[in-house]
Amino acid sequence: MNIRDYLSAVEMLAPEMWVVAAIVLASLWNLFFPKAREWTPVWSLAGLAFAAVELWKQFDRAPVPLFGGLYTVDRLTSSFGILACVVGFIVVLMTMGYERHLGRNRGEFYAILLTAVLSVMILAGATDLIMLFVGLETLSLSCVLLSGFAKRDVKSNEAALKYLLSTAATTATLLYGLSFVYGLTGSTNYYEIHTKLTPVLEAPSLVLIFLTVLLLSAVGFKLSAVPFHMWTPDVYEGAPTPVTAFLSIGSKAGGFVVAVRLLSFVFAAGVIDWSLILAVLAIASMIVGNLIALSQTSLKRMLAYSAIAHVGYLLIGLVSNRADGLSAMMFYLIVYGFMNLGAFTAAIMVENETGSDEINDYAGLLRKRPWLTVGLAVCLLNLAGLPLPPAGFFAKVFIFWSGVEMHSLLGWLLVITALATSVPAIYYYTRVVVKMVVGEPSPPVAALEPERRRMADGQVWPACALSLCVAGITLASFLVTPFMNVSMQAVSPVTAPPAIGWLPLERRR
Repeated sequence: MNIRDYLSAVEMLAPEMWVVAAIVLASLWNLFFPKAREWTPVWSLAGLAFAAVELWKQFDRAPVPLFGGLYTVDRLTSSFGILACVVGFIVVLMTMGYERHLGRNRGEFYAILLTAVLSVMILAGATDLIMLFVGLETLSLSCVLLSGFAKRDVKSNEAALKYLLSTAATTATLLYGLSFVYGLTGSTNYYEIHTKLTPVLEAPSLVLIFLTVLLLSAVGFKLSAVPFHMWTPDVYEGAPTPVTAFLSIGSKAGGFVVAVRLLSFVFAAGVIDWSLILAVLAIASMIVGNLIALSQTSLKRMLAYSAIAHVGYLLIGLVSNRADGLSAMMFYLIVYGFMNLGAFTAAIMVENETGSDEINDYAGLLRKRPWLTVGLAVCLLNLAGLPLPPAGFFAKVFIFWSGVEMHSLLGWLLVITALATSVPAIYYYTRVVVKMVVGEPSPPVAALEPERRRMADGQVWPACALSLCVAGITLASFLVTPFMNVSMQAVSPVTAPPAIGWLPLERRR
């Protein structure tokens, strides 16, 4: 690669550069300007905002491979990058109301959080196994550090240790699987692997089956799909709530983009039916997640198990492996991001005032915090799939319809399971809403002062984050067609990849 191509590639990485600049500022600001530490999250927000703008500018560009095909800038890269930046932006806002739990290390927290966002952006554009591994490991280590950031909290330490041990086992599994891929093809580039695997996959073998199982187990861990979900409830409960919010969306976004690139493109022509294995994971996730969520008394643990169930719904679109299914999955992921982040933001606001995340302690919240109750109710009712407003309802309809469009017994089995398990989901989500609206105030809620004209300082920024989430849900409810069009364009690089777009620069000349 000559200097001209190198400078052109660096220019295409402007979004990532903005996030890197924000990481450096967040790391050093508290050190050199300790009296102005309140500006640390501001630099983080600015870096994420500028990165999202640059990504949006790149959305309509033709696919451009960089650095010999290690990284590709296309619509899938831009869309998942924007999603990661929006998630990071909202998480930073909710963290600004949670800083009293972080002590003096707030600068390090924002730097590690932005590193996790950057790793999702890297995963979104990775088209080489080496870049894939670097992105996944950066994301995993960042999440481990974030989970254990509350060093004096025993549950936070336990969450970090469980996440570390689980991700270490997954890393070994993934590397083992990738070594088989390299051994079969002699390449780490996605396009070359796709080309060279076609003759190899003419007949199934034990090696191919073993390879598929290894890769799917690594993806399943990152997505928290059953039976790779055991770390999820304890990590969600023990980690600081903003970290839990990021893990529920940001980390999963990285897992889904890896699954889409690998399964829908690299292994799309194989005779190994990975869709059947994914379908089993989806059905198990929907059943286990929803049934165990019924018995939870902690809101964070309930949302953890419900997140496992929603992964099952999302996998229906991936199993279909069609343009409509993948676009429905993308739409669902966007809407689910707003719904789940809003629920965790509301949990932070309640925890800031009551010190509890027990569902029973939410009783009667409407009488003391009406707007907070309305915001949380909108998020929970949409998570249940109820049309209030209809963003969550549309997301489920689209994803279920993609299963129907498979025109197979497997598709109908997925849809029937999804419909049946949605019933307990409606119960445990609406149970929280009913307690907040109808129930008598719990002792922590009854002890709250009446809502004042001026909101407490620690609640202002989480309230902004909750407002953004509700606004996102509302927009997705009434602008369904534009959102679906963007979702369809986002997955176009894997549903109809242009051959030249996947070739390294030097091979295109």
